[in-house]
Amino acid sequence: MDELHEVFEIKDAFHEYGCSDLCNASLALLRAMGFPVKFHSDAGNQKIDNFIYFTVQNKSHFSAQEMMYLNQIETASFLCELDYHDIAVEYESSDDTIVFLAVEINSSNRDRSEDSFYISQILSKTYNGFVVMIVKNADHIMFCANIDEQITCMSEWYSINSTCMDLFPICAICYSYISGVKTVKEFFYEMAYGFSRDYIRYPESYEFTTYQALSYIENDNVDSFVSKQHIKEIAEKNRNYYKEKYGYDYVYPDDSFEVLLEEDEEWTLLELDDFELTDEELDDADNEDYEEDNDYEEDDDMEQIDYSGIDNEILNNPVKLLKWLEQRDKEVISGA
Repeated sequence: MDELHEVFEIKDAFHEYGCSDLCNASLALLRAMGFPVKFHSDAGNQKIDNFIYFTVQNKSHFSAQEMMYLNQIETASFLCELDYHDIAVEYESSDDTIVFLAVEINSSNRDRSEDSFYISQILSKTYNGFVVMIVKNADHIMFCANIDEQITCMSEWYSINSTCMDLFPICAICYSYISGVKTVKEFFYEMAYGFSRDYIRYPESYEFTTYQALSYIENDNVDSFVSKQHIKEIAEKNRNYYKEKYGYDYVYPDDSFEVLLEEDEEWTLLELDDFELTDEELDDADNEDYEEDNDYEEDDDMEQIDYSGIDNEILNNPVKLLKWLEQRDKEVISGA
């Protein structure tokens, strides 16, 4: 009965996204899930620039690629931060915390999961605690949390008009149903994996799909030789199950993507690579350098050479002109 009561409250909280702002609707959802939400900052529903430069705990530098994903955020909100006191008094004392954020993205259905995947990785560096995001895209909601560089947990996308039956899976990550853990880190892991999609919780292994493929081989081939290539083809076909099930929402992690950390000495070089001057800016820079050179010469009273009395034969011959200058320098030095 308790689970039925909670799912009704979660359903009501989901409907809040249709008539309330992102921050308040997300706080209502956390409360409906039983989380002990503390007093939170009034700086909710911010544009992403204000959020990452003024609100987050760790003011960070972001690469051009990171900003490309962050610019998909329409609104960002800090919801609350829970420590071991808030989660349960019997947990081991530690400095670990769980930070809840809410972001609304303006991505297409094709890109919404991929954008959320990388946004979670990027925003994880802006807080010292474990970050859990509630992501809103159009009229759908998703939970997302970055475990490490290799794993980002994402839930299904739930419509804000979902029925109680659709929302029953969320009950698994309600506060009262996460048990058997002793630390904030364990609580975070249980919650993140609790809302994760099947392909994240149960990743396919090549061995599993290979041996599973044996049951799909036709009976006519049982007594005949089955080639390794034949088994491989069937195994690869079985491995497409999750990809076909989720379609665009199946995320293929890009190995070339890296979160730019402040201890990374290459961040300044990356920034310079993205900085290019236009032709007009280059001309202005050359003019400024020319003016600076002239100012330098005038300030130091540099001697100007009078070439009016030199024969054209010497002026037109670089070798003779160089000898003439050397001779002139000697005369200046001896006369000094």
